[in-house]
Amino acid sequence: MITGQTRVFGLIGHPVRHSLSPAMHNELFRRRKIDGVYAAFDVAPARAGGVAAAIRTLGLSGVNLTVPFKEAVMADLDGYSSSAAVAGAVNVVVVQNGELIGYNTDGVGYLRALKEELGADVSGRAVAILGAGGTARAIAAALAADGAVSVTFFNRTMARAESACSALGGAFPGVRFQSAPLAAGAFRLYSPSFDIVVNCTSGGAVETVAGFDVRGLRAGALWTDVNYWMPDPPQLVACAGRGVRIQRGIGMLVHQGAESFRLFTGVPVDGDTVRGVLDLGGW
Repeated sequence: MITGQTRVFGLIGHPVRHSLSPAMHNELFRRRKIDGVYAAFDVAPARAGGVAAAIRTLGLSGVNLTVPFKEAVMADLDGYSSSAAVAGAVNVVVVQNGELIGYNTDGVGYLRALKEELGADVSGRAVAILGAGGTARAIAAALAADGAVSVTFFNRTMARAESACSALGGAFPGVRFQSAPLAAGAFRLYSPSFDIVVNCTSGGAVETVAGFDVRGLRAGALWTDVNYWMPDPPQLVACAGRGVRIQRGIGMLVHQGAESFRLFTGVPVDGDTVRGVLDLGGW
């Protein structure tokens, strides 16, 4: 039962109506007997500058952030974790002693899922990341910290990819970061060198990524996609047909969601529990 004492959490982004986060967190609150409620707030991108103020004004206890607010909100926070600083983006904001503190759980969520589902050893691997936004940079940072030797960002806006390379290069001097246009020709040129491909692009880039030629990927390469909500992410079928191992985004959602719940409540929860919660909704 929701009362005047119930702590309110939520997801802020655009769009968010497809999100599994409300079902996941609300069921975890119920199971752990926590007096909390979690809702989805679809906020117009033009209102990004008011997100932090809204959290303060409404007395929210914490929020998850998705596109396009992961980067825009950082300037209005009172502090953020080292992982968020390296990624240049936050996907969790927790109110602590009246201050808004940002965290980024995308990288750890992706890495845990990669190891759990595919048993992948990141050390010494060359990685291609499609996209250069907050999620892409968080995943790149996690892979670099775990031993990846190179990361190539493919992005429609080269300046954004170059900025990601510059920021991460300073944090991980032993890793080679480079940028390339998100285009079929560029991917075909570089693809034989990649061990892991991570698609972090949004729906607007589906046709572009679908036009990539994956025949050049080496034997044993992995193709992963963070878009758990997309029914048919580009290239998964093509890669599976060529013997390239694939991974959908639900595992990343599970593990970053578990870490978000811990940050919100101080209560740890494992990935198997979160998977069971999502199964309750028929997902």
